[in-house]
Amino acid sequence: MLNAALRPKWGWIDLIIVYIGTLLLTLLGTNLISHYIDDLFTYFTAGAVIQFFIIIGLVLLFTVYINKARLAELGFRKASGRDLLIYGLIGGILLMVLMILIGIPISRLQPDVQPQVFEQMLRSAGEDWQFLVLLFLGAVTAPVSEELFYRGMLYPVFRGYLGSGWGAVVAGLIFGLAHWDLWRTIPLAIGGAVLCYMYEKTGNIWVTMLAHGTWNGLMSLMVYFSILI
Repeated sequence: MLNAALRPKWGWIDLIIVYIGTLLLTLLGTNLISHYIDDLFTYFTAGAVIQFFIIIGLVLLFTVYINKARLAELGFRKASGRDLLIYGLIGGILLMVLMILIGIPISRLQPDVQPQVFEQMLRSAGEDWQFLVLLFLGAVTAPVSEELFYRGMLYPVFRGYLGSGWGAVVAGLIFGLAHWDLWRTIPLAIGGAVLCYMYEKTGNIWVTMLAHGTWNGLMSLMVYFSILI
């Protein structure tokens, strides 16, 4: 067990409450709006926005407000141009390439694996503006909220007990499992661990948000243009 000084002000209980709270509140919110929305695109978009604000709100509530942590402890620090370029932009591109390479044997082993819900929405987007909305959700809102929880809040807890190496592995695995997609758990876990490495190297949540957003954005563009071809 590592020195207690390496652990953040928040702990396991806070993580569990934020995760379960996000699931329950998102389920409640989407159930409420389902009575007023009858098309899938609007329902999906509204659900993603609801989840975004719930995650941001709960993370800040249990770290900054309740446990008196500083925003810097969540990685909100000024990022250098070098880190944003190398780890953020280039790192995000390399992550996308890595996910494609890992996905090749998976597609061979399980050719009938169903696409994720987000990919299904991209493929069903009937208008360009709908694709742009989905692109914004995938490249901006999802990376911001997911990085705040998985890298900013969750990873430091595991790092405090397991060290940076094993902490990144376990946090990455949880990131993969949390997507509820059996065949993509390992690729997503590897991607999550790489993002933890980036966070450890830079100490900056803006960098991993950029890398995650670049990864998601490029994958979204690939899906969209594959439909047009």
